[in-house]
Amino acid sequence: MSVTDDFRKIVKEVRDGSFKPVYFLHGEEAYFIDRIEQEVVLHGLQEHEKDFNLTILYGKDSDPDAVKDSCLRYPMMAERQIVVLREAQTWRIDAFDKLEAYFKSPTPTTVLVICYKHKKADGRKTWLKELGKKQVVFLSDKLKEEKLPEWIQKYVTFHKRRIGPVESKLLADHLGSDLGKLTNEVEKLCIVVDEGAAITADLIERNVGISKDFNIFELQKAMGAKDHVKAQRIAHFLATDKESPLVLTVGLLSSYFSKLGIVHANTGKSQGELATALKVPPFFVKDYASAARNYPPAKLREVQHLLREVDLRSKGVGNASADGGELLRELVARVMV
Repeated sequence: MSVTDDFRKIVKEVRDGSFKPVYFLHGEEAYFIDRIEQEVVLHGLQEHEKDFNLTILYGKDSDPDAVKDSCLRYPMMAERQIVVLREAQTWRIDAFDKLEAYFKSPTPTTVLVICYKHKKADGRKTWLKELGKKQVVFLSDKLKEEKLPEWIQKYVTFHKRRIGPVESKLLADHLGSDLGKLTNEVEKLCIVVDEGAAITADLIERNVGISKDFNIFELQKAMGAKDHVKAQRIAHFLATDKESPLVLTVGLLSSYFSKLGIVHANTGKSQGELATALKVPPFFVKDYASAARNYPPAKLREVQHLLREVDLRSKGVGNASADGGELLRELVARVMV
């Protein structure tokens, strides 16, 4: 299963009141780890039970003996107690060897949640392999860029709202891969939209501050269609937008034009095969295919050269005076020649 499927499975079990004695949460994406911890605490204890039955420990201030001692206590006037070890990645991985005996026979009335963030634990460890058989071991990988719109759509659906592929890609392109930030913005939108209603581009503009007409997604479309007037209007807007630094815009344009090269490399393939190769929903394939007709392979090589040149000039290489706005407007004009 994917990381999102595993995440949803764990959350569903917790919300249904089904808890494992040990949760070992590790990996580069902190968002999933934080959310699982929150769900376990929220659904594992009632508010009045937390004073005596919720223990929060930190790796830099605790050792395995302190964790084990906390886990061996019994709950007070509650069905269970919860022990959370945050910042567990500050321990040497060998330190967990001292908890191996506890992992084999955990206290049934204790739920231990270990949050090992920003890196993957050593999978060769025997105790980790054994934990995975009887307890919950969750590997929190970063979501790939192309999976972000799908994540947004599923998250919105979970909140019983609707969002289209264009709007979800608009959010993903503008907000980037920080799932915490992305989710906060989506939750804001869900609050202002009635259950069953759609999150529209107008709502996104009013509540998140992303213009439905002037953003990197629309710039890509305008450049792909060689709409000079619209592309320059958007470039002028982005040049003054603090949330759209030139280095980010250039990086996203480079990714976009690379995808047009993928279209040429897969000439004759079906829409489904092209969508897989491009790593985009099938809905967007026709836009990429149309843009690719305006940019033959030789032109795409020239475009990538221009993008690299602007990236260097934005960092001061061979550029004496032009600011980011001037560089972007010049880039847009030269690409569409």
